[in-house]
Amino acid sequence: MNKAISTPTFMPSDVTVCREYQHEACCTLDTVRKVPTQTMADLYGAEYSHALCNITGLGASAMSSACKAYFDAENCFYECDKNVGKFRRFDTCNEEDADVQNHNAWEIEAMPISSSVADGMFQACKDDYFPNGKSIWGSDANGWVSWEGLVNIASNGTNIGTGTCVKASEIWTDGKDMVETLWSGSFKYEADSSKAYVWSFAEGSTNPNNAKLPEVKYPPMTCAYHANIGASEILNASQTYPDYCPVDWHLDENSGHSLAVAGNDRYKSSSSSKTKLIAFVVSSIAAMFVVA
Repeated sequence: MNKAISTPTFMPSDVTVCREYQHEACCTLDTVRKVPTQTMADLYGAEYSHALCNITGLGASAMSSACKAYFDAENCFYECDKNVGKFRRFDTCNEEDADVQNHNAWEIEAMPISSSVADGMFQACKDDYFPNGKSIWGSDANGWVSWEGLVNIASNGTNIGTGTCVKASEIWTDGKDMVETLWSGSFKYEADSSKAYVWSFAEGSTNPNNAKLPEVKYPPMTCAYHANIGASEILNASQTYPDYCPVDWHLDENSGHSLAVAGNDRYKSSSSSKTKLIAFVVSSIAAMFVVA
C-alpha cells in the first residue's frame, strides 16, 4: 500500500531498507517491509521476482548480497521517491482494483538514471543468475512474457517454464543495456549527473533527487483513482505535517487537483526559502506516486 501524499514514514530499527526515505516518502511501512528480495513476492507477485533463479536444479547459486542491494535500492526508489511520479507513463490511468486486466497506473517511462548506478549494478550482478530474458515483464515478438514464464519451478523441483537461468553477463552487455531493458523502458541511462536520478542516498541527508530536473512537471491528476484523495486526507496530512503539506496545497494552480484555482500560484512565486521548499513539495505531493 502506498500513500497519495509524500509524508514522513516511521521506520523502526528492524527495518534495514529504504531508511533514507523515512522523512519524506510515498511508501508505507508495510510496503517497505516487503521490499527485500526474500519478501518481494508479497509486494508484486512471484512473476516480478528478480530471485527466481535462487533455486536448486538449474545450476544457479543464491544471489550475491552486492547484486541484491541494487534491486532493493531500486524497489525503495520506485515505491518511496515522489520524483518517480514525474515519469508516469499514462496521463489517464487506472489501478488494479478498477481494471484487473489492463491496470497501468504503476507504469513509468524513460526516467533518467545515473550511469554510475547502472554501471555499478551491472558490475555487481554480472555473475549472478537470472531467467534468460532481458525484461522481468514486457512484450516481445512472441507477445507478453515475464520471467516467471521462463523459470517456473513446480512442486517436484522441475522447471516447467520455457527458459533457463544464465549469468547476467550473458543477457545484458553493460549497465545501459541492463537498466534500460530490465524494466522494459521504465528507465534510461544518463551520463550527465545533473540530469540523472539515483536509487539511494545517505540516511539523514536531503534527497538529491528533489533538485533534479525541476523543469519536468508532474503529469495532471487525471487518473480515475485521483478522485480518492479526499478532503479528510488533505486535512490530516496538513495538520500532522504542516511543513510538508500546507493546508491549501491542492488549491495551487500547479497541483493538478480538481479543486485547483487558476491564478493561485502563491507557493511558486514567494521569495522566502521556506516557502520555496513548500512549493516544491506542493507540486510533488500532487503527483500521485505510481505503484504496482
